Amino acid sequence: MDGKKQGGALPVALQRLPAGEEDYLSVGRDARWQRPLPGLLDEMRISRGIVYAAPFTPPGSLAPAMPTVVLKPGLPLLFAPGSPRTGVVPLGSRKHVFIDDALIERREHITFSAHPPTRVDRVMEDIEGQFRKHLTVVEDENGLIRLINPGPDDYPMAHVSTDGLHFTEPDTGIQHKGRKNIIIAEPAPMGRPFIDPNGPPEHRWKNVSGLEGRGVYLYTSPDGWKWTRHRPAVLSFRSGSQESLFFDDQRGLYVGFHRTGFPRSEGGGTRREFVITETMDIFRPWPVPLLSAAAVQAIAQTRSLRTPQPWWLDNGPLTPGDFGVELPTVFAPDAAIDPSGSGVYVPKADKYPWAPDTYFAFPVMYFDYEEPLQPRTRRILYEDKSRGLGSGLVETQVAVSRDGVHWTRFPSPTYLQVGTYQGRSLHQIYIAEGMVRRGDEIWQYFYGQEEYHSPAKRNRAGNGVYRAVQRLDGFVSADAPYEQLGEIVTRPFTFTGRHLVLNINTGGMGYAQVGFADEQNRPIPGFGVDDGLFINGNFTAHTVEWLDRGTDVSALAGRVVRLVIRMRGTSLYALQFLEK
Repeated sequence: MDGKKQGGALPVALQRLPAGEEDYLSVGRDARWQRPLPGLLDEMRISRGIVYAAPFTPPGSLAPAMPTVVLKPGLPLLFAPGSPRTGVVPLGSRKHVFIDDALIERREHITFSAHPPTRVDRVMEDIEGQFRKHLTVVEDENGLIRLINPGPDDYPMAHVSTDGLHFTEPDTGIQHKGRKNIIIAEPAPMGRPFIDPNGPPEHRWKNVSGLEGRGVYLYTSPDGWKWTRHRPAVLSFRSGSQESLFFDDQRGLYVGFHRTGFPRSEGGGTRREFVITETMDIFRPWPVPLLSAAAVQAIAQTRSLRTPQPWWLDNGPLTPGDFGVELPTVFAPDAAIDPSGSGVYVPKADKYPWAPDTYFAFPVMYFDYEEPLQPRTRRILYEDKSRGLGSGLVETQVAVSRDGVHWTRFPSPTYLQVGTYQGRSLHQIYIAEGMVRRGDEIWQYFYGQEEYHSPAKRNRAGNGVYRAVQRLDGFVSADAPYEQLGEIVTRPFTFTGRHLVLNINTGGMGYAQVGFADEQNRPIPGFGVDDGLFINGNFTAHTVEWLDRGTDVSALAGRVVRLVIRMRGTSLYALQFLEK
């Protein structure tokens, strides 16, 4: 008491609790999570082993010191869902990516479609030893490409490359079970390392991961090689899959996505979904609303949830529960378009680095053959273990957002579908977190397996890492058909700059014309759509030109204008006003 020994320890006899509805460990409530403590608990620490063996001076606080970080603000969001579509859009010199009709007031014969990568290369094969599928790719401050994933005993390891094709194992100074490229010397397999623009320098790199089922912890590093785990868990839940995490400069928040298996599928099995966390302070425990058992049971009246409820009563001694219904669900299968038994394995969500107001996710979707309560004729052929398959297929789709919270998913064409890649028939495709840009190409990486999920037969020789090559801004486009003319009329906006540049592909037989109109939709003399020279070809940065005015549009800068874009057989990816 107060640092002074109070006498010998009393003898204690421990007896195992019988199985029942009670919780294994409860602080501040009873064993059924009822009767909350009528007060506030300031601090408490549970230690592994004896901490104080002699008299000591009590610390002022058990809580470790937390860094103070000033968040670097970005541009305000222009097209957040719920914001009015009236008024003038202050576009300035922002790049606008056509993932939706946010900038469009009127369109005719225009649709939005997803585009799979243009090329796939295998960059790692003959993988030996433990090598898990949860990949992250980061380009460091020196242009070195780092591919990070769990290795032996789930210790994260790194492979590096300068050309994006040939990867080697760096000597990090940390070795484990024959691997010299370990970056975190403990089982933290569910992380997504990234470079945080907020720093501070000694914490420049950030990573959050589940650890031994104990909770989700923050790791920081000055260089991405030597990591430190911060003592308090940032989230007191068990991590069910890889965390998606990024800093959103436009909203001033760190945004994370975490898997929950609490929802119940239509067939009575696990419905894999992802909830969202948001925090301005990544170092301190992230805000999570607390729900009573009664609140959870009330939610279960309107939403199908697994039992027992609350969910965390089912996780065994001294382990936190999975994420439940405390946080909003953001990624989930859609009963209107997805088959029963579908699940989101991990969303792979991020803020697009090369344009504001743009967010991409690459949901890894799982089709579960073992969905319970299915009619016998529907999936029995796939469930039959004698056929040597497994529990299902896994592939990667693409989704888009204007705020990182509200998403639109493009299930078809599939972004990375199961199939044959360089002679291997892949039945599971897990895209990596992160992207790398080289010129007009974006490089993404994925882990491909010939095995089915939970395979009946193992074939580790068929596992590999692949690079997927995408054009800059090329994930989704506004498309006009080949057989008729389409037209886009934008909302009124203002801009800065001298030249209008388009990322556009008309193909060989398509074309586009671009013109300016005033607020009343009247063509601006010399800059009307009929004055625009034909655009014909495939360009990531095409400068628009007018017959008598050339390419200089600075005379219209600051004025309220609209764009009129006529297209045929064309995909329009992005536009931007530039000074040069």
